[in-house]
Amino acid sequence: MKQDVENLKGMAIFKNFSETMLEEFAEFFKQTEYSEKEIIFKERSEGDTLFIIVFGEVVIEKRVEKEEHDFIPLAILGKGEFFGEMAVLEGQVRFAQARASKETMLYAIKRNEFFNFIKKHPDAGISIFTEIMKVILRRLQHTSNELTMLFDMSKLIMGEHKSAATFIAKTVEEISPHLDGSWNINGYMFNRFDGIYDLVISKETFIEDINRKGLKAEDLKNGWLDGNSYLLTFAAYNKVLGYIMLAKSVELSSHEKNNLSTMFGTISSILGPMIANINYWTEAMIKAIEKGLSSPHGS
Repeated sequence: MKQDVENLKGMAIFKNFSETMLEEFAEFFKQTEYSEKEIIFKERSEGDTLFIIVFGEVVIEKRVEKEEHDFIPLAILGKGEFFGEMAVLEGQVRFAQARASKETMLYAIKRNEFFNFIKKHPDAGISIFTEIMKVILRRLQHTSNELTMLFDMSKLIMGEHKSAATFIAKTVEEISPHLDGSWNINGYMFNRFDGIYDLVISKETFIEDINRKGLKAEDLKNGWLDGNSYLLTFAAYNKVLGYIMLAKSVELSSHEKNNLSTMFGTISSILGPMIANINYWTEAMIKAIEKGLSSPHGS
């Protein structure tokens, strides 16, 4: 019980709770553990439980197609964050799947027990509902920003592009306004003639201490390199066609990094097929021109 109270103390959702109230609230929780990749609940399943992450990481993801097994991440949640609140507040079915992406421990509280506690402690109820609403609003703001970015990207995808390099450059120009603060963004494209990744665009607003140009192929994986730098790769047919290095002037919080990870992951999934298509049509056009020039009637 004492350890449970200590765990709850560090969570924003309970910041206005007294220790006595935390002890009482902890009695309603059921502690559950999940191994890496284990499903916590599935999309469209019935739900009546609020989950709070004690440690570990949970991915909220949605199925791309009903017949497929591919999912796109909607959110990545870490220590102290909660999920499943809509099933508790409104009794809704789960709109997405929750999966542990590493060893994870959760506190789970049922809807009836949650509201019984709130009825008994109305002041605590106001506090916890206020914190839940703050988080929901932040999530909506992030979703709105991501949707706006995707709308801008959709217009870019529908346009014509002279080369993959110009498309990467335009992509960087489109996503940079959606990033808060000061960022350095450098885009690279694979050069099949010399086997290296050429710099095709650079938008730098501050001086970095570390130069990460010239990454090796085995280093090209989506993810955070440190507290402020993210490597966004785009691939097709099991080959990395290019990457974008993004670095913020200051370190980001775990919450900020998790939000950006979903946005960058979406961009990555869009860029791979698009770059492959542009490369295909560019090569087809070059071959057509070369064939025309080499024909007897070419001029």
